Amino acid sequence: MDPYLQMKPIGRIHSCYGEKFGIPRQPGLVPSATATLELLPPCNTVETLRGLSEFSHLWIIFLFHQTARDQWKATVRPPRLGGNERIGVFASRSNFRPNPIGLSVVKLLDIKETTLELSGGDFLDGTPVLDIKPYLPYADAVPDAEAAYAAAAPAPVNQIRFTTAAEQALKKLETVERPALRQLICETLAYNPQPAYQTPQPERIFGTRLFDLEVRWKQAGNVVSVQELCRSSCIG
Repeated sequence: MDPYLQMKPIGRIHSCYGEKFGIPRQPGLVPSATATLELLPPCNTVETLRGLSEFSHLWIIFLFHQTARDQWKATVRPPRLGGNERIGVFASRSNFRPNPIGLSVVKLLDIKETTLELSGGDFLDGTPVLDIKPYLPYADAVPDAEAAYAAAAPAPVNQIRFTTAAEQALKKLETVERPALRQLICETLAYNPQPAYQTPQPERIFGTRLFDLEVRWKQAGNVVSVQELCRSSCIG
């Protein structure tokens, strides 16, 4: 094998998203989604980050580590097309790919020694990072580019409500370790996390992990009702 293909992670992501279900389908849709990128040896030196703080946004190249061993197919069903129409895998940004490589642009909030504070990401906790590159507006933003079925960002279609029990839990659980928890929940659930082809049933309870919490909700039409917030350890 070509030695240049034997890549090793240069860092690892610590994200508020503890499982795949609920992660936004593209970066930037949930600005309050925070993450830290911890550099790993031998890249964890301040010299590797010299000058990076002068950039507002970064490209993060990473591995879809939880789907890396899954079988990929030549065609996929993008959510933006309703989840029923198939297109070629290379005409999509599906995480089921011949080489499970992801690419996301994020906002750089801060650099603390060899750890980057990021926002707006779409990363699963524990994601291995292959590379970091500064975002260059003149080169990376093409105003007249065409993007077929994904020409514009999807609209946040859902209204988010909290039950009394969820409101009470939120007051206790929104802490420095879980900043802007209400906003994160609202921004995440404003876009339908469930598969596009799946119609929510009013009595069905969905759940996903944010930080160390389990968030459970019901959905009737475009109204999402957050039922419960609980530490994951309390879920049986």
